[in-house]
Amino acid sequence: DGKPYMIYCHEWVELGDGAMNVVELTPDLSARVSQPQKLFHASAASWSTGEETRSGDRYYVTDGCFLYRSKTGKLLMIWSSFYNGQYAVGVAESLTGRVRGPWRQQQEPIFSSHGGHAMIFKTFDGRLCFALHKPISPAGKERAKIFELEDLGNTLKIKE
Repeated sequence: DGKPYMIYCHEWVELGDGAMNVVELTPDLSARVSQPQKLFHASAASWSTGEETRSGDRYYVTDGCFLYRSKTGKLLMIWSSFYNGQYAVGVAESLTGRVRGPWRQQQEPIFSSHGGHAMIFKTFDGRLCFALHKPISPAGKERAKIFELEDLGNTLKIKE
């Protein structure tokens, strides 16, 4: 809608069930115009299985969001959380095509092999790619991994 927004994670360390939030910014990006609005909690995605703490509580992470407009005009968000003990990247779709949503989570993660904080870009020759860091641990061993990506219009798929 021509307005700048910032989407950010309200982390699990405060909430237990991390949230993806949005806030409208001034045109020069120096201040917020609106109050933050929750877009969704991590547990809204069936693939986001969370992690268990030593005390037996379960927490759900929201991390590394990136927005992408598909070839059919759908507004998609890739974001990271835990899936069966592995860091994973899922896809959410804005049902209105606008940043404020509402957002529906796709059933399966796009990437589930212990990598996260993904982004999407096009190469100089026009190929659509998906970049993330992998592995998650041990600390300091993370490296960028790049995969070619397919825009299916209503979702995204890593090319085999």
